[in-house]
Amino acid sequence: MKRISIFLLLYMAFVAMSCYDDNSAKDFKIVKPIVIEFAGAETSVKIFQFDTLEINPIIYKNGVSDENLTYEWKIQGNEYPETVLSTKMTFCEPISAAPNSKAYDLILTVTDKTTDIQEFSRISVTVESSLGEGLLVADTRDGKTADVSLIMAMNFTRGLLEKNNKVYRNIYSSVNQHNLNGLVKDMQSLVKSDSRTLTILTESDIYRVDPFEFADWEMNNDLFFVPIEGEMHPEGMMVKDYGGMEYLKIDGKLYPRNSSWGNLYYNFYMFMPDLSDYNISQMLICGVYYYATPYAFDEIKSQFVQVNSYSDGFLQFREQKPGLLFDVNNVGPYDAIYMGEGENTQLMTVFKAEQGNDYWLAAMQTKEEDNGTNLPTGRYVLTNCSGINEAVGFAASPISNDFYYATKDQIYTIALGESQNVTSESRYTVDKERDGEITSMMMWRGEYGRMNVSSESSSTGITTQNAQYRMLIITTYKESTGEGKVITIPIVKLRSGTLEPNREIHGRYEGFGRITKVAYNKVGN
Repeated sequence: MKRISIFLLLYMAFVAMSCYDDNSAKDFKIVKPIVIEFAGAETSVKIFQFDTLEINPIIYKNGVSDENLTYEWKIQGNEYPETVLSTKMTFCEPISAAPNSKAYDLILTVTDKTTDIQEFSRISVTVESSLGEGLLVADTRDGKTADVSLIMAMNFTRGLLEKNNKVYRNIYSSVNQHNLNGLVKDMQSLVKSDSRTLTILTESDIYRVDPFEFADWEMNNDLFFVPIEGEMHPEGMMVKDYGGMEYLKIDGKLYPRNSSWGNLYYNFYMFMPDLSDYNISQMLICGVYYYATPYAFDEIKSQFVQVNSYSDGFLQFREQKPGLLFDVNNVGPYDAIYMGEGENTQLMTVFKAEQGNDYWLAAMQTKEEDNGTNLPTGRYVLTNCSGINEAVGFAASPISNDFYYATKDQIYTIALGESQNVTSESRYTVDKERDGEITSMMMWRGEYGRMNVSSESSSTGITTQNAQYRMLIITTYKESTGEGKVITIPIVKLRSGTLEPNREIHGRYEGFGRITKVAYNKVGN
């Protein structure tokens, strides 16, 4: 009887369960995943800075159209600010993050807009330096802030073929995610043993970056052993490669830096032997290698001075005997507006009268010891030279007696000889419709640049020559288009200062804003 009761109970339970309607599974829906495939491509890549990285993933989600998927490619790591680089499925963007041996993370986020479900994938990106020797170009688009680009081209870069010319634009802002405050007044690179720096001066700030990477380091008073009190007004720089010396001019005072043992900091400003006040207006490293010597002009005493060999102060020249072409210790009521190196390491300085429009060029020898009678070698009157009062740039030749100056529309040459009264000859007229007006001019001093010149003996009509001391660099600006350009013009005949007539083989680098400074980015000894 007991067995029958148990059987009946089990039977009733089975019947009850068979009558129960279970609806729980009907509300459950399997969500299909977002699929990201790289079709066998590497998920760890190396790339040169500013080169374009291309990644072509296969991305899909079954049952969801491509229009309902969104994409975000974001780079991060190594203190680089988290930055979205693309919102397209295919990634094809330049990588401007600073070179680093540690890889960056390139994160791909795919979002299904119908469910807000996301899928992630990571690419490991190691960035190597692609920047090197070339011409630095500082420009402005808004008249308030600045950026720096680098031209690596045959004209400026050793061993580079013309077909491989490349312009890396807006490097500073690309790397640091902000522009320079103010307009660039000067910039100089210095690479010596374990010291590698690029210093950039604006109207109110001093920036220090690596010339291979351009990432911000320290700035302003963080670069001085003794901080400067109050506002500072950076004005210019000069670099003595031999010995690794750098001189920074702020408010007329010169602050030296010896880069030995990786030193990055400037000393207190240099003093005159008699501790008198001074105001440096122009300065120059004259000569090369061991013989390179820094000279300057002090506006307060209207005197030339030399930096002593220890770079901790100035040397004043001994009293000059009367009857010389000019007195190096008292030039008179003139302002120095240019200083350059002439033939046989002569120091060439252009003076303008403090009152009136008198201009003259002082030539001063630097190789021989001063005995009080032999420093001045020339005093050339420039007052009657065409357009001299409108000059926007000057250039002296270290290998010839040519002297050059540019106005907003022409380049003039002067052949310096025995006569102190000189005349100028126009050698180049800018194409204003094409290029606008000339804004600056300089002589190319780099060792390794090359330039094209016309040649009747060549089958192509063109030959390539060394450009050191034989190539003028001008910058131009066209107001109506807001475009600045860099143009290189070969000097084909020394002494006469004749320039290459075929403009089609001049170097041309376009697409900048208003250029305020160009400088040689020297990144090797």
